[in-house]
Amino acid sequence: MAVSDKPVPVRLGIDIGGTKCAVCIGTAAGRILARREIPTGAGRPPEAVLEELAELARALIDEERVVPEGIGVSCGGPLDRERGLVLSPPNLPGWDATPVGAFLEAAFPGVPVALENDANATALAEWRWGAGIGARHMIYLTQGTGIGGGLILDGRLYHGANDMAGEVGHHCVAPDGPMCNCGMRGCLEAVASGPAIARAASERLRTDGADRTSLASFRSRMDDLTARDVVQAGHAGDPLAVRVLDEAGTYLGMGIANLVQILNPEVVVVGTIAVHAGDLVLGPARRAMAAHAWPRAAGICRIVPAALGDRAQDLAAIAIAAADHGAAA
Repeated sequence: MAVSDKPVPVRLGIDIGGTKCAVCIGTAAGRILARREIPTGAGRPPEAVLEELAELARALIDEERVVPEGIGVSCGGPLDRERGLVLSPPNLPGWDATPVGAFLEAAFPGVPVALENDANATALAEWRWGAGIGARHMIYLTQGTGIGGGLILDGRLYHGANDMAGEVGHHCVAPDGPMCNCGMRGCLEAVASGPAIARAASERLRTDGADRTSLASFRSRMDDLTARDVVQAGHAGDPLAVRVLDEAGTYLGMGIANLVQILNPEVVVVGTIAVHAGDLVLGPARRAMAAHAWPRAAGICRIVPAALGDRAQDLAAIAIAAADHGAAA
């Protein structure tokens, strides 16, 4: 890297996950300059993980000869964003009211630290540098193990009264549908997430002529069937897989229609499974949104796949390092 006499103003991003953690240095334009990752390590005390991340960050700062102007931390919730606490996320056992913000403020004196849940952080990154560029009102959905989301309203990341805004996976789209892990019935997550897709395919294997599908080999090992398998089969034209993905996409579109009616966004960005499935999921989602939202609201709203791909987690952490979530940087 070329070195100038004046240090380059950059942001330090830290992504904390259940399997791995990453530290990166990036610019306000969304360019990642350097990155390192470590395994989180099952059962490791959070203090040990944070200390290793801080050491890694110092090493990157020294190597790149830069001065971070802010630190952004992206982590699965629940969180207390204002107090900088991680509050026992399901994928981080032992992280009980862990003071991530205070730890990093002590490790990097004078550098502001911002903590944000990963869905909100990714929404901000997609808005700034991905599929939501140029939008004033954007909804981001992640369609994976669960369905989460983040809201950009009037050019700002919206948190709600107590940081609960954006739980888009937990409104009802199928009153008689399956139970959701949250304890309610028929949530969007219960009918359109990765596990929901795998479950629906398994149920069809039991009831629809299983010998007429490429997924028939899973009939004796249903627990091994994943949404990835269904998407691969769908792209190959497997009729059972196509029907399952069409149904999940239709539910997704119904959920989006509810959000479009209430929030009137210009664009809905959908990540993870929708990116890989493409029109197998997004096609029925667009049709369902058009059918269930008023034409004036649906007519100005696009449903598009997320654009950041493998860079999303790093850029999510970089994005929230800004002091003002409404800034254009």
